[in-house]
Amino acid sequence: MRSSGFKLWFAGGLAIALVLVWVERQSTLRLREENQRLRQQAEETASLGAENERLAKSLAELRPVTAAAPRLPAPQTPAGDAGTLPVMDPALPTNVFAIIFRGGKPPELTAEQVQRYLNENNRSADSLLMAFRATKDTNLLAEALEKYPQDPQVNYASLFSDSSPEERRQRLEAFKKSAPENALGNYLSAFDYLKAGQNDLAVQELSAASGKEKFTDYSLEFVQSAEEAWRAAGYSVADSKTIASMELLLPDLKELRDLSRKTVGLATAYQSTGDEASAQALLRMNTALGQRFNGAPGEALISQLVGIAIEADTLRAMAPGAELAAGQTVQERLDQLTRQRDTLKDLANAEGLLETMPPGDVISYWDRWRGFGSESTLRWAEGKYGKQ
Repeated sequence: MRSSGFKLWFAGGLAIALVLVWVERQSTLRLREENQRLRQQAEETASLGAENERLAKSLAELRPVTAAAPRLPAPQTPAGDAGTLPVMDPALPTNVFAIIFRGGKPPELTAEQVQRYLNENNRSADSLLMAFRATKDTNLLAEALEKYPQDPQVNYASLFSDSSPEERRQRLEAFKKSAPENALGNYLSAFDYLKAGQNDLAVQELSAASGKEKFTDYSLEFVQSAEEAWRAAGYSVADSKTIASMELLLPDLKELRDLSRKTVGLATAYQSTGDEASAQALLRMNTALGQRFNGAPGEALISQLVGIAIEADTLRAMAPGAELAAGQTVQERLDQLTRQRDTLKDLANAEGLLETMPPGDVISYWDRWRGFGSESTLRWAEGKYGKQ
């Protein structure tokens, strides 16, 4: 009887011990899982912190420059002198069509189609500008200026038609007044002042431009109007999108490129007077101009390449070992820009794939361009169809 009780007691004790061991093992496993989860959270937090820091640095680079303005009066530079900078890219075309089809010519709207489009749109500012760009009929631009003198797109378009220096100045002032938040008006005004040797006024315009966040040449608005015109003329959606985008004019690019060279030349003039602070302020402003072209949705690839060239030319005027705000040296940033430029030029070959795409993918191509930008769109085309 005593032996049976001992056996029961021993069996019960063993069972309790096994339960305790199992409980301890489960607790250990839970602790290990919890520790692993906490380590993962810590790694994710650290990764997120690093990403936030990277994004903050990128955002800081894109914000308008608010540093101290250069000293006035500004030193004189020879009128018409664009500086002696090395050119990062050859002369760049200002028509996207020339880039895509290597100099081909798009179809043209007939006079009847243009008039019908104008009448259907009540000869609005957008329709008059589209018709002017399609036909080069300056009477249409004059009508737009008369009817819509406060429209910023009308004033912008008027800057690049034939005019005297006095008329050009009036149009620049009208553009700045109709779009006071748009830095582009100040940049173009600064270019004219530098050409005329009015360096003090140019510096003031550059300082004003650097303090403004908005920078637009109304490309998307012009493309949308053109697409509507071609569709109204009976063209397919795919053809209308393609023609409208290929006929996009970017006349401000050459002026901004020349402005950049003149600004660097003025910075050199400041340095020759011993005013290094003013020279560096100008160079920072010019770097910010180049960074305005950042591959935003609807921005042509050629615009991004011009931005890279502007920033690179500016950095070459600085000491290679000088440290920039993002923690890079000047030379490191130049190397980065060179790699970016080479990548974009290689991607540009994918534009030729448009000629072989079915209509549905052509529509997708231009929708992606408007929504995600040129670089993303070209990578999509290259990924789907292979390299050209």
